Amino acid sequence: TVSLTVANSGARGGAAVPQLYVGFASLRPALRQLRGLQKVQVAAGKTADVTFALDEKDWRYYDESLGKWVSAMAAGEEVTVSIGDSSADLKWHSVLSCGGSATSSSPI
Repeated sequence: TVSLTVANSGARGGAAVPQLYVGFASLRPALRQLRGLQKVQVAAGKTADVTFALDEKDWRYYDESLGKWVSAMAAGEEVTVSIGDSSADLKWHSVLSCGGSATSSSPI
């Protein structure tokens, strides 16, 4: 799982839609793949916790050279987990080996 806290520093309540991407080091170019998104309402001056539960299929990618799906977990491959408002605005990144965990206390 990947957990984060979304903060609203504004004077009005609103919604945020954090997106989680996984990038596989063995893909060239290294592509990010959307693995989750959640819409959350956040009151003015408040925070909201978001958790993304990832399972085995989220750590797979299609390897065209092999002509099959490959499990980064089984290979112990390093992946980059990124979170942001969109693929063009990723504010948090962590490189980890599959099977590991990452936490961040920084509000997005």
